[in-house]
Amino acid sequence: MKKLSLGPLFNRLGIWCFPLVSVSVLPFILTYGQFWDSSGDQGSKAPPLPPLSQLPSTSVPPVPLNVSSTLLQKPRPKLQDPQPSKLQNHEDLAPQKTADKPKKAPFTAKTSSKPSTVAPSRPKPLQKSISPAPPNYQPPPLEIRVAILRDEAVTTIGTSGQAIITDRNGKQLQVLSGNQGLSVQPNGTSLSLENASLPGVVWIQPTQGSLVYVGDRWYRGKILLVSQGNSLLAVNYVDLEHYLYSVVGSEMHANAPTEALKAQAIAARSYALVHMIRPASSWYDLGNTQRWQVYKGLKSEYNTGHHAVGETAGQILSHGGGVVESLYASTDDIVASAHGGRGMSQTGAYELAKQGYDYQQILDHYYPGVGLARLILN
Repeated sequence: MKKLSLGPLFNRLGIWCFPLVSVSVLPFILTYGQFWDSSGDQGSKAPPLPPLSQLPSTSVPPVPLNVSSTLLQKPRPKLQDPQPSKLQNHEDLAPQKTADKPKKAPFTAKTSSKPSTVAPSRPKPLQKSISPAPPNYQPPPLEIRVAILRDEAVTTIGTSGQAIITDRNGKQLQVLSGNQGLSVQPNGTSLSLENASLPGVVWIQPTQGSLVYVGDRWYRGKILLVSQGNSLLAVNYVDLEHYLYSVVGSEMHANAPTEALKAQAIAARSYALVHMIRPASSWYDLGNTQRWQVYKGLKSEYNTGHHAVGETAGQILSHGGGVVESLYASTDDIVASAHGGRGMSQTGAYELAKQGYDYQQILDHYYPGVGLARLILN
C-alpha cells in the first residue's frame, strides 16, 4: 500500500486511463493497492458555469401553460429489502438494461475477444489487494453534474420541502413550497415558471434534507435549469456517492449477489470520475442514459445498492497513477461486440459471485492487471 500525490503524476498518461492530474480542481491522494497480474463538502463552491454568451439569443414566443400547480406525491425511496421470490427466475436477475447501445468511450482493460458462455471456476483464493480504509474514512465530498433532462419543451419541478430559486450569482428570486408541482418551460434567453419570468439560468436549491422533483422523478442534491432557446436543460448536482446509489440500482438487479454489486459500484465510480475529469459538456459531466450510466434518482435506490456503495466507499480502478475508464455491459456478447472484449459483463459478474468470487476477484477477471485505489482529499 502506498500513497500517490498529484505532483509526480502530471506526465503519467497510459492507454488504460485518464490521469487524475487532469483535474486541477480535485486535489486527490490515492491510497493505492495493485491487483495480482492475472495474465502473468458538498458545501464547497460550485464549479463556474458557462458564460451567458453561450445562451441562444433567439427570442421564442411564450407558449400558454396548460399545466396548473399540482400537489406532488411524496418521494418514497425503495430502501426495503428486495423480494427473495424474484430470485427464482434467472432471467429476472439480468442487469436492468433495455437496449444494447454501448457506452461510447475509449477501451479499458482487455478480456478475451471471444465472449465466454460459462463462467470459469473459482480461482485459488488470494490475499486482498487493498488495505482497510483509514479510521473514520469518509470519501471525498465530490459533486457530479448529471444531465437528467435535455431538449424538453416543458417539465414539472417541485421539492419535498422548501426550496430557494436563485440566479447564477446566488441572488434569491423565489421560494418554493414543499410538494407542489410547477410547470417550467424555456422562453428564449429566459425561463417561464407558471406566470413568472426568470433568468435563463437558475438554481433550484432545496433546504437541507429535502429532495427535488424534475419531470417524473425525485432526486437528491440541487438542480440547475437552463433555457436553450426553445428547449430546456436540467442538470442534477449531486454527491458522487449518492449518485452511485441510483446507478447501482439501475445498472444491476437489486437481488444480485453482494460481491457483484460491489464490483458494479467500483466500476461505476471509476467511470463517473473519468467523466468528471473529461466532461461531456461545459454544462454537465455526463447524461443519465445507457450512453453513459443509467441514473434514475431515488426510483432505483435500494438498500442493497446503498450497502455496496458504502462497503466500497471511495474505491476506484487505477492503473499507472490514473483512473481507469471502466467500461461494462450487460452480457459477454455485448462486451465483445461493443467494446472488443474489453470491459465487465454484468451477468458474468453475477455468475462469478455465485461461484464465490469476491468483488476484487471479479474486477481482476474483467480488468486484468489493474489496481484498486482509494480517493483521499489532499
